[in-house]
Amino acid sequence: MNFYIGNSIDKINEQNDNVEFSDDLINFIYKLRKKVPCDMSKLYGINPYSDVEIPKSDLFQIIEICEYILNTSLLQDYEDAEEGNQMLRDLVKISEKAISKDLGLISIGD
Repeated sequence: MNFYIGNSIDKINEQNDNVEFSDDLINFIYKLRKKVPCDMSKLYGINPYSDVEIPKSDLFQIIEICEYILNTSLLQDYEDAEEGNQMLRDLVKISEKAISKDLGLISIGD
């Protein structure tokens, strides 16, 4: 799936900056949910096969989840941990950029 800045699926430009996020990484994070003390559902609950509008209000929690995973090395057992960490860092960056523009994100599924 790919994340774009915007509030409406109909109004995104797929030529704009985006962040690619692996379906395998979402599945891996979903499997971690019982091992961590925080709710990560705002991230693993995004359907990787559908187009989803993510409101700005959810981005703060998504950033916290990504930073928690990065800071606790939860991806050490992920098949490609460095790539997974980079995807999380990129998601944080695009989320912060969306917040600064007073927008949400759009996830375009596979």
